[in-house]
Amino acid sequence: MLHEIRDVFPRLIELYDNTASLQDRTVTTGIVKPEFARQFGAGGYIGRASDRGFDARRTPGYAPYDELKFEVPVLSAGDVNARVWIRIREVEQSLALIDQILKRLPGGKIQSAIKAKGKICEGLGLVEAFRGDVLIWLRLDGKGRVARCHLRDASWFQWPLLETAVEDNIVADFPICNKSFNCSYSGHDL
Repeated sequence: MLHEIRDVFPRLIELYDNTASLQDRTVTTGIVKPEFARQFGAGGYIGRASDRGFDARRTPGYAPYDELKFEVPVLSAGDVNARVWIRIREVEQSLALIDQILKRLPGGKIQSAIKAKGKICEGLGLVEAFRGDVLIWLRLDGKGRVARCHLRDASWFQWPLLETAVEDNIVADFPICNKSFNCSYSGHDL
């Protein structure tokens, strides 16, 4: 599958980059100013397209990314075009990360049972998803079952930014701005 993606993806990039009508619709459309990206804590490709280079894999960081080589692409234009290019660069980085992870994959079991500790346990995690950082709080009951869970998708910070992106654009630009954000409507598609 990786070979197929590597074969097709450059042609898609070329199609995007060499289609004047696409450039006309995306360049300078739906700009999110860097100060708004910082103010709202925008992560993922929306933040990175507006000069905010936050990536939870680096800060605070977690395994296995602390041992892998990857770049966090950042642009400053903040428009739909910048969001497209960040996503393009992130696909390229993802392919390289998959290669590295597959080479390091140890032999052995792919699943382990969670052993109940006999008491209530809870924890907090922060991971990088394609929209940005996802915060997870989880409580397990004494039998190792999920008692409570709270997930906070990056979209929570990005919906207000969509409002700033559509400001001063024509009504016809709303769909392209909206889809360039690709925010979660329900929070269940993390």
